[in-house]
Amino acid sequence: MSGRGRAGAAGSTGRRGSRHHRLAAARGADPLTPDQLAVRVAEDPATTGLILDFDGVLAPIVSDPSDSTMTRGLRDPLRALARRLAVVAIVSGRPAAFLRDRAAVAGVRLLGVYGTEEWRDGRPVVRPEAEQWQPALDVARDRLAAALSGHRGLLLEDKGLAVAVHWRNAENREGAGAFVEQVCAGIAHDTRLAQEPGKFVMELRPPLDWDKGVSVRALVEELNLRFVVYAGDDRGDLPAFSAAHE
Repeated sequence: MSGRGRAGAAGSTGRRGSRHHRLAAARGADPLTPDQLAVRVAEDPATTGLILDFDGVLAPIVSDPSDSTMTRGLRDPLRALARRLAVVAIVSGRPAAFLRDRAAVAGVRLLGVYGTEEWRDGRPVVRPEAEQWQPALDVARDRLAAALSGHRGLLLEDKGLAVAVHWRNAENREGAGAFVEQVCAGIAHDTRLAQEPGKFVMELRPPLDWDKGVSVRALVEELNLRFVVYAGDDRGDLPAFSAAHE
């Protein structure tokens, strides 16, 4: 993709306890300021893609992930951008069906579970290589439910093609995190699922060579994008930032 003369763009990413901020940068050029970014996008909207995370970008982080909703006032701007740009897409660790319920906007593509599924024609279209891991995910979900029973402040989230444990609400976050990581490591070993750490969350998902960075590259190839703006706030967004800057 480096031969396309693309520019990459980014919002911010966060690791536990720290945040990393990036602005757009043309390949080999200095980072762009927000005003310069707006000018660059306006110059060539037909080959520009806007790709966004959901939690922490379009919706605030909340104690219970099931309560997450898109910030009021964003739908109209997203709808307008979708009419003008080559693509506006949401790429999230959430299931595509969740995005349909909480973030459906005309013209905006919804890619769930890091892009391993996309909401199309009224249903989630799942990549076959991800779907074959459903039995292992069912085992992981049941084992996690049993292991977490009686532990206050721990929340199990079933994403269909992934399962996650959150400890944001635990009184002792450090201790809860260590416990969750130990439990998930054992289950991952037995089921051959991959572990995906985040901010106060550990996720088990299919061990595929597919992440948000791969999803960004796939959109670039599909639509022949020359400029990509990406915004995210967690460790799972780091591959997407790298892809946007390639």
